[in-house]
Amino acid sequence: MRPLNKGNTPTDATGNVIAPTDYKNWRKALIERIGYYCVYCNQPLSHSLQVEHVVPKNPPPGYTAGDPIAWSNMLLACGPCNNAKSNNPVDANIYYLPEEHNTHLPFSIVLSINPDHAIVAAKAVPDVLAAQQQKAEDTIDLLELDNIDERPAIVDIRSLKRKAAMLSVQSARQVYDMAVASPTYNANVVATDIARRAADSGFFSLWYEEFMNEPLVMERLTDNTIIQGTATNCFDPANGYKPIPRNPANIADPI
Repeated sequence: MRPLNKGNTPTDATGNVIAPTDYKNWRKALIERIGYYCVYCNQPLSHSLQVEHVVPKNPPPGYTAGDPIAWSNMLLACGPCNNAKSNNPVDANIYYLPEEHNTHLPFSIVLSINPDHAIVAAKAVPDVLAAQQQKAEDTIDLLELDNIDERPAIVDIRSLKRKAAMLSVQSARQVYDMAVASPTYNANVVATDIARRAADSGFFSLWYEEFMNEPLVMERLTDNTIIQGTATNCFDPANGYKPIPRNPANIADPI
């Protein structure tokens, strides 16, 4: 899971605020801000990028509707995440959201019982507080991040793509270890190559976890010129770019 920057409303070449009449016309600007990834599961999107209303435009009775075309209410999502979230109301006090929290901190990506698949799980207590674990589990339930679609007419391939990303991370680690042992090792080239592999792979938490103790690699993994949209304030350059809480003033839940 990747924390996201909050972007300012985009402007055109003359500095005027862009004001589309159809929310789908935000797609290009959203790709330029956060890259071509689902903001919830972090899989790369090669097609069918869905513009997601953070606050639903048609919520259940009793909830305030979100602005259907406001930039501040738009993100990109894959079909399975968008369909799972549907018109459910969202609240940063109930769920972990990519623009509000450091969403790397409360989640893990783990193999399922069927090893061909990987799912998102809440980190265990005491790695997080019990209330934080519950909030993470509620977020997983909201987006069905632990779903494994084994139907013949499969639609949700997120679990398969996570497993493929695991293999990419393992391969990158092997190459990294061999490169470090080489007399011609160039740290900048190798770190940048890993970040570019991650940009193609998505599922960034896997990369953060594997290279957490490699500061130069972590610097590249959080470099917005390589992987667009990452909230760099969620990583501490003074401590090897390790993840840090985004809301430190919130004693109960600084994530």
